[in-house]
Formats: sequence, structure tokens, C-alpha cells
Amino acid sequence: MGIHKAVFPSLLLTGLLALACANPAWANLYKCKDANNRTHYQDSPCQQLKAERLPGNLSRLFGEEEARGFFWKATAGQGTLFLLGSLHFGSQSLYPLPALVTDAFSASDVLVVEADIDGIHNADIAQTLRTKGRYEDKPGLEARVKPMTWQKTMELANTLGMTEEQLRPLKPWFASLALTAQALKQAGYTADLGIDLNFLKQAEGKKPVMELESVDGQASLLEGLSGAEQEEMLLQTVQELTRGVEYFKTLIDVWKRGDADAMDLITRQSFGSGQLGGELYKILFEDRNLMMANRLKDMAADGRTYFVVVGAAHMGGEKGILALLEEKGFNITQP
Repeated sequence: MGIHKAVFPSLLLTGLLALACANPAWANLYKCKDANNRTHYQDSPCQQLKAERLPGNLSRLFGEEEARGFFWKATAGQGTLFLLGSLHFGSQSLYPLPALVTDAFSASDVLVVEADIDGIHNADIAQTLRTKGRYEDKPGLEARVKPMTWQKTMELANTLGMTEEQLRPLKPWFASLALTAQALKQAGYTADLGIDLNFLKQAEGKKPVMELESVDGQASLLEGLSGAEQEEMLLQTVQELTRGVEYFKTLIDVWKRGDADAMDLITRQSFGSGQLGGELYKILFEDRNLMMANRLKDMAADGRTYFVVVGAAHMGGEKGILALLEEKGFNITQP
């Protein structure tokens, strides 16, 4: 039996975000205060007495006044970008969204997403992933990764109710996404309640929709990874999903607080400090962030107001979309 068709419409998007942010790494993340009482995050203990070491449940540390939403406004000349960091999967606990977000959407001329997963027929997406994500010949996945990688993959698959027959035909990158999607489903999260799909549904017949990437382009990106990079991606996924579902809850906590610094640190730490992890991070994030920032700058030049929904992990950091837009002359504020 193959992977359930309901997984396919946003399997790729869900997998990319969940994989990149999978490692909570709270044992190495610290909330600190500088001399001016400003909050920052670092991966080593703070030197000030005001430091707090972050536990798994972040929401207990913050009062309502610090819950700002993963939402920014960027202006340059006559152009305006409303930037909402998306979770490509979700639950009812995310809704309703803050009024300032929904009001900004109503006031915008165009909706911009990474990929229009609502505008493409499900069968077309499924065919794209089947074509790019499966081996055309034998041997399959088991013979193309290290024995230990395959063993760990199957140990996780068994806990998720997946079989060897389901995984063996898949390339490592596609197996990573399939495992992530199944883990999300098992944890009670669904792509139908993802932030981007929510706004795509609202835009139907009301606003034009523009893509920064495409499902086919994202699949081609992963297909273009080297064999070693794909196996690293699979092994990383297996290691993090084996920890259980707590990191999904933690990710939503960070998102609700609108904390781009913490999201960035979580994302970077999940790739480790090795060369292969660094190369994978550059391909999946730094290169794509620059491409998206350049496209957004070009869009905003026409003076219209754009409501932009991209994965939350793309927003923060020195090479995140917010910093790149600021370098390009945009004024960035968090309402």
C-alpha cells in the first residue's frame, strides 16, 4: 500500500519546514538580557544574572504582552509587504489569527506564497512527487544508504505505522518528507489547517496569487541534492522524529510569540556543525532566502501592497528574509 494520497498536496512544504525546525535543542538555547535590558538568544550560558534557560514549554515563560505573532511590515517607497511566517501544518489552536493579521490581509492587493498548493490539482502534485521522488529501477532506498541509516529509518517507520514496502521505492529526500508528514498526522496536525493554505482558500476569487517558488521547483531542488546530502537529510529527520512530538508543540509556541531569533537559532542548530549539514542548510535556506528577498523587492517596486506568507524558518537570522530586505532599504517593523 502506498502513501495515502491525502498527504501529497502539501507534503513537500510540510516536510521542508518541519525538517528544518525539527530539533528543539533547548538544552543549548538560552534567553539572555543585555546591559540595556534587551532580549537576545544564544547557544551558550548567559553571563548576566537575568538569564533564563529555556525549558521545553516556552509559553510558560512569557506573558500575553510578549505574544506578538510571527508577523512583520516592510515598507520601501510606495511599496508595502506584510510578512507572515507560516506553519505549513497546524491545528485549531492556531485560530483565530490576530486581528492585525487578518486586517492586513484584507487591505492587501496580492497574496504571495512559496508555492500555490491550492491552485494545483492534487493529482498533479502527486504525479510530480512520484516522478521525482521515486527510484525508477532497483535497488531501492535500502541499498542506497548505509545499513545503520536504513535500520534507524525502519525503526522509526514501525512506530509510525509505515512499512518497508512503502519506503523502499523512495529516494532519501522523499522518504524524509513522507516520515515527517506521517509523524505530523499522527500528532494531530494537518496541512488543511496550515497558515498558507488558510490564506490561499480566502484569496480564491478575491485576490491574485503569486508564487515565489513552485511545488515542481521545490521537488527539483531536493532531487538535485547529492546522495550524501539526501542521506544526511533522511538521517537527521529520523533522529529528530524519534524524539517524539514535543518539538511540534515547541515550534508552535515559538510561532505564537513571533520570535524570529529563537526560530532562527533552532533552525541552524538542527543542521549541526558539520560541513555536510552546513551545505544542506545553505541550499535549503540561505540560497532560497536570497532568491525570495530579491523577488519581493521587485514586487514591492510597483507600489502595491503584498501579503506574503512564507515558512517561518525563512524569516530570522543574519541571512533571513527580514535582514535581507532591511539591507535592500526596507523599513521593518513588527506590529
